Amino acid sequence: MVLLYIILVILPLNLFAQPFDLTLANYYYSQGNYYQAINIYKDKLKINPLDKDLYLNLGCIYKELGRYYEAINYFKQYIKINKDTKVERLLAYTLYLYGESEEALKILKKLEVGKKETDWQFYLYLGLVYEDLGKLNLALKYYQLSLEKEENSLALFKLGKTYYELAKFPQAIEYLEKLIKLDASIRLGYYYLANSYLNKKDYVNAYRYLSQSLSFYPTQKDIKSAFDLAKKKLGEDYFLRERAVKEEKRKKVKLAYYKPLEVGGPKVRVGMIKDVREITLKCGGNFYIRSGDTKKLLEKERFYTFKLKDKKVYILDYQTKKKIEEFSLPLYIKSSNYPFYILAIKYGKEQFWQTDIDISLRGELNIIYNNEAMTLINILNMEEYLYGVLPAEIYPTAGLEALKAQAVAARTIAFKNLGRHQSEGFDFCSDTHCQVYRGLTQEQAITNLAVDMTKGEVMFYKDTPIEAYYSSNCGGCLRSDMFGGQKYLYNKKDSIKDNQPILTPWEVELYFKEGEDSFCSHTYRKANFRWQRIYQSDDFNRTFHFPIDELKNITILKKGDCQHIDRLELRNKENSKIIEGDLEIRRYLGNLRSSAFKIEVKYKKIDNKRVPHSILLWGAGFGHGVGMCQEGTEIMAGQGFKYKEILRHYYKDIEIRKLY
Repeated sequence: MVLLYIILVILPLNLFAQPFDLTLANYYYSQGNYYQAINIYKDKLKINPLDKDLYLNLGCIYKELGRYYEAINYFKQYIKINKDTKVERLLAYTLYLYGESEEALKILKKLEVGKKETDWQFYLYLGLVYEDLGKLNLALKYYQLSLEKEENSLALFKLGKTYYELAKFPQAIEYLEKLIKLDASIRLGYYYLANSYLNKKDYVNAYRYLSQSLSFYPTQKDIKSAFDLAKKKLGEDYFLRERAVKEEKRKKVKLAYYKPLEVGGPKVRVGMIKDVREITLKCGGNFYIRSGDTKKLLEKERFYTFKLKDKKVYILDYQTKKKIEEFSLPLYIKSSNYPFYILAIKYGKEQFWQTDIDISLRGELNIIYNNEAMTLINILNMEEYLYGVLPAEIYPTAGLEALKAQAVAARTIAFKNLGRHQSEGFDFCSDTHCQVYRGLTQEQAITNLAVDMTKGEVMFYKDTPIEAYYSSNCGGCLRSDMFGGQKYLYNKKDSIKDNQPILTPWEVELYFKEGEDSFCSHTYRKANFRWQRIYQSDDFNRTFHFPIDELKNITILKKGDCQHIDRLELRNKENSKIIEGDLEIRRYLGNLRSSAFKIEVKYKKIDNKRVPHSILLWGAGFGHGVGMCQEGTEIMAGQGFKYKEILRHYYKDIEIRKLY
């Protein structure tokens, strides 16, 4: 249907006109149908052999396919017709990827003398080229120059790892700490930082980062050994002191009375903890536990542990472990408007933001038996649920209109997904699968105000609440083809102008390397808008579990809207693996920020053979890129847009209704 629309509506009536052919070629290319695009471009080249743009776009397609020899030839043909420093740079970068670093260096040094286009990427590639040629001091110099132009994760990672390999651990720590601050999703940064601290005999920080590394790479024996060593060096007394400090803080937590909302919408059930056999909590006031007809009053400000044994729950004093009472499940737990305080709720399993935190909750609690374990459920009204969602899902500093837009989107998702986890006994989970909910602990006055000012407002499309998807940063382009391609979702640039999202191959190269002006491009969190990764031989093996020299190719089989990769194949000497779907692709390639990225395989010449040596990824956005772009929303609010204008920018043909 999309292709038919292009043919009937977008394209000129003359089906044999060059603009039609090239638009069709770009459409094929945008879908990952590279060879159909190549054939059209080559046919046009036969007719117009002096059309420089045909050479440029063919070169970009071949580069994306990893066929660097053909790409280099097409770039050289372009440069013969038209001298362009950007294309000269691209030629040099492609020569580097092909294993011809000497030739790449000649071009880059010539451009450096003229001071043409010497941005952070230029100096970064000079560093990579010098490192490839074994000139490490010059490589370090140019990585540093790259950082001086603009802070970027590739230069920080290369500096941190290089100093680590040189056993210069203070310098390694300096750059790796900056790396994680810039882009906390780079798992390898934690690994090298942990080992740098370990080599410095700073066991406190080593243990801290090794704990995170072990959660990322749970099966890797070297990390487990390093973790055990750091733990042993710290000694049992260290952990006893840490636990004592934590327990003292928990005792001091005061849980003040709150006034519940008179009108708060329907009651919702939020799954807070599941598949556990112990739950520890306290309450700010005296509270009741009920099981069937049995009822028990428990004391305020005292911790109790609920322990499952033989399908019964034993209530123990948290400190003494003495049994107080036993009940059958389910349990209903209620106070007179005092919060509950729950210990060690896990968020973001296997993600860089994973954490265990203690949480205070409004409303009531319910403990049920499920899957031979216990599930803890928080029961409260919709608006108070949103109080705990908003500050966990968007920065409270985003501006009131952005927060109001987020409140309506969050409420709409909640209404749409009531009962999503019905088979498990609750409506929503408290993590990213539904929406992150952190209860009273994270509430802020400004986010509560945004909820109150939009109370009961929900987005509808044709009398049905929409699935109001949102992500942190769309990368400058909104995709609509995911989650069933709903008609209220846009496929357009995150901008109010120039909304044709189909790009030429050359424009795609620039899209990932330079970005495009959009609302979300103005975020100060630059690593959310454009990000990078590099996996060299040792890092590749750690991520993909086979040596990089056994890599045959990485092939994109299908692309979706906005350059997102929907399916790719990774082939090595033994077999091939097809990975498809946004989350699976991101997870498999090292928990990437999004599935919109370009892949560059770098080869090294060894005995006249070209052997894969590393891969570079150039990515756009943070999240799936569907629906509302939260950082775009923040910028729009700062530019004076009202929340309903923002919502209509991100969701098409919607109606905003007030339900209560």
